[in-house]
Amino acid sequence: MSRFQILPELRRVPEAFRHANAYLLKTENGSVLFDPAVPPEKVSDADDVSLIIATHGHYDHVASVNEWKERTSAPFWVAEQEREVLSDPRANASLMFGQPTIYPQADRYLQDGELIELDSELKLKTFNTPGHTHGSMCFLILRQRADEEEALALITGDTLFDDSFGRTDLASGDSAQLYESLQFLRGVLEKLPPAMPVCPGHGATVSAGELLQSPVWIFAETLK
Repeated sequence: MSRFQILPELRRVPEAFRHANAYLLKTENGSVLFDPAVPPEKVSDADDVSLIIATHGHYDHVASVNEWKERTSAPFWVAEQEREVLSDPRANASLMFGQPTIYPQADRYLQDGELIELDSELKLKTFNTPGHTHGSMCFLILRQRADEEEALALITGDTLFDDSFGRTDLASGDSAQLYESLQFLRGVLEKLPPAMPVCPGHGATVSAGELLQSPVWIFAETLK
């Protein structure tokens, strides 16, 4: 798969300083920006962004949310459990980066298991996957055509990478929770098409089939 253009509707926008991945999903109603790590001036079609969603509230994933909201007036969504992370420079790790910041509260707080209609075909399914932070969330992008539903991609944030998983030594991290979240995601991946892209918060995009063969599941046993 392409380094940046993952699907016709989905592309990765890497952020150079903190090495976080943002993703842009094109819909009939504008683009959905997952993890506003990059500022608008680094994105050619920034004015098309109509919705901002964060996988979690850490600094490197929400660093530019204020700039995006000012430029586009797009609503900002994140899991309910990330309220305190956004408002606490220690919890959101901005203090650790030397730029203590309080981020805006979300316009909508997401719950586990929501099925959100983005346009006439595209939908988003939410999964709470705590461990890296208490409110870490993954998003399954689906396309519905007639009676047929197709899984297009899974956005995993810092819960699951191509060959590892997120750290748990920051505020609200929990190794036991992350272990359970990884086992849950493994079960999800086993039911998805092997060629479907999995899009992590850092590092390379990988297929579901490749990820299932990754040593990440062996490394996960250290979390128990």
